Amino acid sequence: MSQYLIVLRDANWNPESLSPEELQAIMKKYRTWIDGIAGKGNKLRDKEGRVVRRNGSGVSVTDGPYSEAKEVIGGYIVIEADSYEDAVKKCEDSPHLVNGSIEIRALEVR
Repeated sequence: MSQYLIVLRDANWNPESLSPEELQAIMKKYRTWIDGIAGKGNKLRDKEGRVVRRNGSGVSVTDGPYSEAKEVIGGYIVIEADSYEDAVKKCEDSPHLVNGSIEIRALEVR
């Protein structure tokens, strides 16, 4: 079995507009889905991070990601699957597809 990285991309995530009860219900759906696919991962912290770029004078580090971006990575999961097709099947009922997209990448385990 191979390992796959599931990257959760948020397109319209605005947690500030949700009540605590709504957030809890959403998180419960995610936990149920992740447990069902035996995934291991974490939600990324909102409004935190750094972006590193090489420029002419060396390396620059800026705060990021920015909420103005079209898509923001909201979390990741590592799963085991027999193939890309199997990994896709495991993602088809994800609650994340309501407002975002999912990128699937095979991991080269060394």
